[in-house]
Amino acid sequence: MILHVLGIVLTIALILFCTLLPFLPGSYDNLAIALSEMAHMFGIVGLLLVPVGLLWMGFERSSRLAQKRHLFPLLALIASTLVWASLCLAAIIHSGLVLAFAVVLIWVLVLRKAWAKFRQGASPTRSSRPNDLPSALPFYLIAVPIAVALLQWTLVGRAVEMSRNRAIANSAPLIAAIEEYRARNGRYPTSLLAEHPDIRPQVMGIREYRYEPHGAAYNLVFEQFNYRFGTREFVVYNPLDEHVMTAHAIDILQMTPEQLIIERTRGHYSRHDLPQPHWKYFWFD
Repeated sequence: MILHVLGIVLTIALILFCTLLPFLPGSYDNLAIALSEMAHMFGIVGLLLVPVGLLWMGFERSSRLAQKRHLFPLLALIASTLVWASLCLAAIIHSGLVLAFAVVLIWVLVLRKAWAKFRQGASPTRSSRPNDLPSALPFYLIAVPIAVALLQWTLVGRAVEMSRNRAIANSAPLIAAIEEYRARNGRYPTSLLAEHPDIRPQVMGIREYRYEPHGAAYNLVFEQFNYRFGTREFVVYNPLDEHVMTAHAIDILQMTPEQLIIERTRGHYSRHDLPQPHWKYFWFD
């Protein structure tokens, strides 16, 4: 029993670690985002496994119904396949076909082994044994999804805030260098496009800072990874508090200045102030 408790704890810890990967300090890693989305998907869809585990446990404890308990491994396999399919979808969206293929391959191997055990357990000679020990799998099906969902609900919001604050703090040397350039040249740089950005957010889920001259000042932007469904978050610094973020690059090319001003006020569905001076963030759908 101790080994199973340890296994449950380690499984929860692994899924939670994958969930928090994009918010941890480090160089940008696209795989971290894909793994995090898969873990987050498990925290939602994985709750489908809980009713199966509860029913399975109830049948195991009932001597009258114990002969039908071999059906629940099959139900667990079906529910787990649905959960795994959602993880595969998350892998396709956020990483591509290579990771999705690996996810499918792993599940095929798991299914082959699980199906062999199911057929062995469903045989008449096996299922008629009254002294078989209850399976530990129902405890996994119940404890892991519930614990993961609760921990994600509790920790993800704080993790997003901490990673955002870290990226803002790490932008200080870049902002100082931009202001030094203006002091030397009397204007802000027209571009920071280069092979090596040199100063990075140092958050695994944030790729880079983007610089854009704007009016008499500039915008410094980074995209903050978050879990809001259908939402992309852009965090913007402007020393004159004239923050703007455009939804489509083609708008900048085709719209008149007057039209672009209007578009930039309605392209996002929410705008938020931050405690750090001159910083705001925008939510786009």
